[in-house]
Amino acid sequence: MLALAAGSSGIAVAQSASDSSPSDKTEAATAKGAKTVRMLFAHADRNKDGQLTRAETKWHLPITYASFDSIDTAKRGWISFEQFVDFTNKRAGLQADDILKIGQWP
Repeated sequence: MLALAAGSSGIAVAQSASDSSPSDKTEAATAKGAKTVRMLFAHADRNKDGQLTRAETKWHLPITYASFDSIDTAKRGWISFEQFVDFTNKRAGLQADDILKIGQWP
């Protein structure tokens, strides 16, 4: 269901941005990405307390679950939305770096 919701909003963003400038398209993509991250967090936050515990990430965010100890630097047993965003952005940046390296030749 989450994928369908994200897919539906993605279609709407793509259609509305088609007549826009590159800057508008970048802003639309950024807004879509932020909405997706909020949706992922909200979906995993089963008790809706604004925090993700290790148990909440286990079934819904397996990569976050695997990295939970490095994200929860204060060792509170939960991560905040801001920590989740930081982790997600860092991970996306590393993926982009890896993709760029593939195209580089020695």
